[in-house]
Amino acid sequence: MAPKGKSGASNADLKQEDIVQAVVFADSFNTNFAPISADKPRALFPVANTALLDYTLEFLCSGGVQEIFVLCCHHAGLVKQHLQNSRWNEKSSPCNVVPIVSEGCMSMGDALRDIDAKSLIRSDFILIYGDVVSNIKLQPIMEEHKKRHEKDKSAIMTMVFRQAPPGHTTRSAQDDVILAIDNQTQNVIHYQKVGETGNRRFQFPLEVMTEHKDVQIRYDLLDANISICSPQVPQLFTDNFDYETRDSFVRGILINEEIMGNTIQMHVVKDAYAARISNLQMYDAVSQDILNRWTFPFVPDSCYRHNKDSISYGRHNVYMSKNVTLARECKIEENVLLGNGSSVGSHTVISHSVIGRNCQIGKNVTIKGSYLWDGVTVEDNCKIDTSLICDNVTVYDNVILCPGCVLNSQVSVGPDVELKAGTVAVSRLEEDDFGEEVDATDGDITEAMYGSKARAFTYKDPDDDMSDTEEITKHIWGLTVESESSEEEDSDRSSESGSEPASLPPDVPVYYTEMLDTIQRSKDENISPENLILEINSLKHAYNITIKELTGLVVKVMLEQPFSENPSLAGAEAIKVLKETLARHMSVLQNYIKNEESQLQCLKAVEVFGTASSVNMALVMKLIHFLYDSDILAEQSIFRWYKAPPSNSSQDNLDDVDGEEIENKHAEIRKHVAPLIKWLEEADEESSEDD
Repeated sequence: MAPKGKSGASNADLKQEDIVQAVVFADSFNTNFAPISADKPRALFPVANTALLDYTLEFLCSGGVQEIFVLCCHHAGLVKQHLQNSRWNEKSSPCNVVPIVSEGCMSMGDALRDIDAKSLIRSDFILIYGDVVSNIKLQPIMEEHKKRHEKDKSAIMTMVFRQAPPGHTTRSAQDDVILAIDNQTQNVIHYQKVGETGNRRFQFPLEVMTEHKDVQIRYDLLDANISICSPQVPQLFTDNFDYETRDSFVRGILINEEIMGNTIQMHVVKDAYAARISNLQMYDAVSQDILNRWTFPFVPDSCYRHNKDSISYGRHNVYMSKNVTLARECKIEENVLLGNGSSVGSHTVISHSVIGRNCQIGKNVTIKGSYLWDGVTVEDNCKIDTSLICDNVTVYDNVILCPGCVLNSQVSVGPDVELKAGTVAVSRLEEDDFGEEVDATDGDITEAMYGSKARAFTYKDPDDDMSDTEEITKHIWGLTVESESSEEEDSDRSSESGSEPASLPPDVPVYYTEMLDTIQRSKDENISPENLILEINSLKHAYNITIKELTGLVVKVMLEQPFSENPSLAGAEAIKVLKETLARHMSVLQNYIKNEESQLQCLKAVEVFGTASSVNMALVMKLIHFLYDSDILAEQSIFRWYKAPPSNSSQDNLDDVDGEEIENKHAEIRKHVAPLIKWLEEADEESSEDD
């Protein structure tokens, strides 16, 4: 009989081999979030009031990972302190989270070389950034990778991708990637970041086509930044100091595949969520996806284990802590999270926003598509649109924040000022870190721009002497920010040329303008109906538009596109141009209008078009008649629409028209269409008599 001690050691070794490990980078090694990341590392940014790193750790833990190494570089002390105070440091923690402080590392490559030097990796492991939010099931992918690696030791990495069409909200332009895959082996044979090319032309090595019989080119994938790696990966980073990032590692492996023999495989998921918060645009997109519960089970009402706050989930995706104070007249619309200890004043409206803990919001405030971190104070009569407000910021009375504004921690602005789109404000100038005083000129500019009580300065990149405000804010939040003078010039040019859309409201949805641009390009570039349908479908997936909404949207855009080119269209000329437009896109209409329900959506879109103006009203009957003659609309659908009562449902109407005005418009439309209805009824009676 073997000694007990030896048997116990053998079992311990066997147990140790079965441990699933992961390496998490709590540092992004870039300055995409400057100046916010100067005070707080990206991994600790609150996303739906939960630290971003906790989403990554919870994802790994749910995937069966038992040991997680968190690489801490920038602000390593803050990350380590967060882990010590979190549930990951408790005895009941389902996995072992170990912070590894490597403050001298300047890249992912340096960090992995440090991991290799410490001999921490014992088997296949998961490589991931600490700013990834995902609910992908890891176990099947891990098992697939292990089986492949057992058969072929050269298969050193499996990259995980999520299927997402171009234009999807969670596809960051700077992270767009195009791949070439060998269909027989599923090996990645070419990997290229689109953002690196600067244009939409791609160059593939000749060997990609000549040395592989069955090659698939894919541009419909989102890089989940999740990789299953074999133990050789850290060693390869140690052997080659040119590998600084995962991208450079992948390219190096593919280029040297013939010499080294190593290969990289891919795994594509379709029905799961994965996205990396790599910039402010992605911060916004992922936050909204969390509120919409696309990331389930990682949603606000189940994250109480991390933020120690009990949150209730209500209708219209409203999440609320038990300690929130709401005035009776305030309005919390949809996709809103209110943190513990916050209060909202009367007549305040909040939508598509996250409010942190202990925030005080005054009266008559409008907050839309914005993110307020902890301890923010917003006084009365303020308007905040698509902005990020960091910890302990004060916004005084009558302040307007235009889209794209970022107020770093401890900033104060106001009262009675309007910050232009893309403004990035900090509480101190960079020179203050070296003991230099801010001169009087800077103080005067601050008061003029930010208000008499302000404590704010416009951020300037200290590493770039040539940078200015316009360059820094040019593409922030995915918005193109222009100067006021250029906007006025564009406005003058558009009014002179008559190119401004006649019926677009000021708060028109982004997907509507993109659809309008798509239809316009289809005319200018003579795009085939098949390709146009593909582009429309990509917009549907990108903005999560239902097929019911899409039908009405397509019809509405096709009717309004001619007026965007020539707002003066009217009478016989208008109906002629509209018929030509509809005839040109007839196969597209037939693709979306196939049954009675879609025909009703088409008729409602025509009705909304008619209510826009008296000119449009006079065209409604002829448009319906044309669509009827073209076999797009059936008699029974027209009769059903005609007899339907007025409705102000957001699903039925594409414009905000309500109350008594709806009834008047409804009656007026029916009055114009009555002759057509009478003609159809008489034709139906004659047909019955003939039968």
